Amino acid sequence: MPRGTPISTSKPSPFRGRWLWATTGVALLCALFLTLGTWQLQRLGQKRAANALILARMQEPPLTLSGQGLDPDLANLRRAVVRGMYDYSQEIVLRNRTLNEIPGVHVIVPLRIAGSEVAVLVDRGWIPYEMADPAQRAQFRDAAGEVEVSGILRRSQARPGRVAPADPPLGPDRPRLDAWHRVDIPRIQEQIPYPLAPLYLEEAEAHDAAGAPGRRFPRAAPEIALSEGGHLGYAVQWFTFAGILLGGYVLFFRQRALRT
Repeated sequence: MPRGTPISTSKPSPFRGRWLWATTGVALLCALFLTLGTWQLQRLGQKRAANALILARMQEPPLTLSGQGLDPDLANLRRAVVRGMYDYSQEIVLRNRTLNEIPGVHVIVPLRIAGSEVAVLVDRGWIPYEMADPAQRAQFRDAAGEVEVSGILRRSQARPGRVAPADPPLGPDRPRLDAWHRVDIPRIQEQIPYPLAPLYLEEAEAHDAAGAPGRRFPRAAPEIALSEGGHLGYAVQWFTFAGILLGGYVLFFRQRALRT
């Protein structure tokens, strides 16, 4: 070394020189992991709020459907009772439904509400796919006459996104569909000759005028899912990734700094 050349005694810094780029990358990744963890906690909070709303509504007395005054925002997930007659001529099915990993369909039948021109779509239950043909599923129909149905009201099901399967449009060459992907009430209304209620009813029990129970479908009573999902676990996972990355980088920097 030439005489008079100063010897550098400055210690390596993670915020200078070649270390600055590595520190910036680690900081950005940690920020991403923390953001994802926070987002999962927000999803957990939303799920808990939704579960609390479901429990509150399930504890309210059942609504009596008359064909009028049904607010979808207030009536969604409420228990309800309705009297009327099933219109099997307008029966449809929901495709791609499984029970215990067995493929099948759900049978949807309009119930003409007594004393009203309005009908409510009723999800009567699940049947195996081999019974989905109109002639085969006729065996699950109740005898003609007025019935009383109790169950849970649910919102109309709109297509969630472009990647989701779409029900084809109706037209002169296709006046009606027998099999649908979802209970999209505005779409189904296009093939029903009378007005439909803005929510559909998932049947729990049905009785005829004499009190005899209706036909039982091979499916248990409707269930309300109150699971919080894996949001808490995912949040812990992302926060752990951030801690491991930051701690590992600090340890790696110190080891390299001692060698210089």
